[in-house]
Amino acid sequence: MLSEDVFCEDMFREILSKLPVKSLMRFMCVSKYFQSLILDPHFVTMHFQNSRKNTKFLSRYLNERKIPCFIIPSPIHSLLEDSTPFYADDITHGSNLERNKYQVIGSCNGLVCLAIWKNRKGPSMFHLLNPATKKLLTCSHSSLKLAKEEIVVMLGFGYDDSRHTYKVVEIVRHMNFEYGHPFRSIVCSLNEGSGWRDIQNFPANPTTVEGEGIYLNNTLNWLGMPNYNYYNYDDLDISFDEVVIASLDLETETYTKMSLPHELDGVFIGDFCFPCGQLHCNDAPFIGILGGCLSLFLRNRTTEYLSIWQMKEFGNQRSWTLLLNTSLQDLGVHHTIRLPTNSRYHYYLQRILIQNQHFWSDDNNLIPLCMIENDRDIVIIQTSFQGRVKILIYNLIDKTVTSKKMIDTLSWIYPFDHVESLVSVAASSRT
Repeated sequence: MLSEDVFCEDMFREILSKLPVKSLMRFMCVSKYFQSLILDPHFVTMHFQNSRKNTKFLSRYLNERKIPCFIIPSPIHSLLEDSTPFYADDITHGSNLERNKYQVIGSCNGLVCLAIWKNRKGPSMFHLLNPATKKLLTCSHSSLKLAKEEIVVMLGFGYDDSRHTYKVVEIVRHMNFEYGHPFRSIVCSLNEGSGWRDIQNFPANPTTVEGEGIYLNNTLNWLGMPNYNYYNYDDLDISFDEVVIASLDLETETYTKMSLPHELDGVFIGDFCFPCGQLHCNDAPFIGILGGCLSLFLRNRTTEYLSIWQMKEFGNQRSWTLLLNTSLQDLGVHHTIRLPTNSRYHYYLQRILIQNQHFWSDDNNLIPLCMIENDRDIVIIQTSFQGRVKILIYNLIDKTVTSKKMIDTLSWIYPFDHVESLVSVAASSRT
């Protein structure tokens, strides 16, 4: 009889572990038994593992005054179906003015890291938020006072599974970095109550202002340039074999440098760049996660092709594989403006000499989001400087494209997975 009771309880746990968090929160109000079962760490882990099969994406929406205010978790099918967002699920809090200060840094284990900016030097505070349970941890110890001559240039958020802690990393530069000042890396464990501490310096030149590190396999990853002095860039034609991926192991807090695909050796970055300040807001090469793999996204302005490379085995630089190489015309993406220039532009990844050339400027930026239909289709975000958002679905088998215009209030889709979970924000959690 006892074995039957255990069997029934195990089945009951299995059934509950497949329910959404909102339903489980209601069950917790029924009895202490349900509350104890649902908050049990083993059940939290079981539920999280099931939830990973149904990932969501954080989407940013405009209010009636056309100001980005609402950030809402949405499954990919609801985005593709163009359904109206349920604004009660908004993960931000406070007035419209306060909402505008939030920067979403990333999501791990169902927890979203929000940075609060009060000035341009860097975030003044970080929050950990579980959108499903509505639990918010204000990390008062995350307040950091930088030196007057310092500014934050890149951020990263990830989970250190060796210590079961959530870490935020800031890459800090001296304002006079042309004089050889190193790029400092500082880290803070958000759910441990410890303050900031310096770790190994960033091993390259950062590639973008306020770029977010790409989290994968207990590491944070950024693109980086060679450590040349700033003014020496006037004399350089930078090629892809000089660009690296700086990968920070969150356990050892040390960096490893990984090369880009060797097929790109000798190819100049100048063919891919357009001067603009933000990663994910220009056509400079950038990295992300696609199909569970660290991926490199390239848009060639000379050939007008979009290419996607995947590192099939993380850390194995020989495992780079070309997933997609197709023309912008085949994607239905067209240029709209052509600007002549004889000016010089100095900017991080785009820190190359553009002189006496014509270059293209358009209002179409392409960000690969995810793969669906058993990795048959690639979902690509197409955004414009006017705020329009479209989704392109590229079929890798028959090479066809489906285009879908999104609702006018959608202003952005964050290009990383978000998994609904019961994970607590108040203490280190094992997942």
